[in-house]
Amino acid sequence: MADQRSRQAIPACQRYAEGESYYNNDISTTRYYAAPACDELPEEVHREDWVIEHGYAVGLTGHGPRVFSRWFFFTDLAPAVAFGRAGRMSRDAAAGVGVYEAACELVFCEWHKADEHLLLIRPRGQVDRNDDNLQLTQLKRFVQSCKEHPWSSNWQEPTGFISRMDSHARVHQTTHHSLPL
Repeated sequence: MADQRSRQAIPACQRYAEGESYYNNDISTTRYYAAPACDELPEEVHREDWVIEHGYAVGLTGHGPRVFSRWFFFTDLAPAVAFGRAGRMSRDAAAGVGVYEAACELVFCEWHKADEHLLLIRPRGQVDRNDDNLQLTQLKRFVQSCKEHPWSSNWQEPTGFISRMDSHARVHQTTHHSLPL
């Protein structure tokens, strides 16, 4: 395993065709340069010029001549499963939904003088199919987190306690237990 500092970040434009996307999901309105499939996810990296973060990609595909198809990245399985489940219930994007192991990569391109974003999707890492227990467990985690952290737009791991925000926008954990679902 190579040290992060010695690994070289290769810009997305030198590895993938712009717009390349697993399942041909549209990425033209996203920040991603490409969303290719990969057999194995790269190691996580946290450097100033290169970040790779593991998580989950939700792919939604719709019906009709103006098919909606798009990828969404989540850092935790619970919000990914909840989003995918809600997407399956939509009349606009319910033809296909999949939740996959994924990595979001951000690398600075010296040639373009800009950050390039990649969404790397592991097709063999589909996690939401044929496992009702996994879905139920993750949906409960999601609801529990929303109940404990209603102010947050980012994923917060459930703690068992309700949090509140004071008048100075500081978050405090209370001593009030949140009942498990």
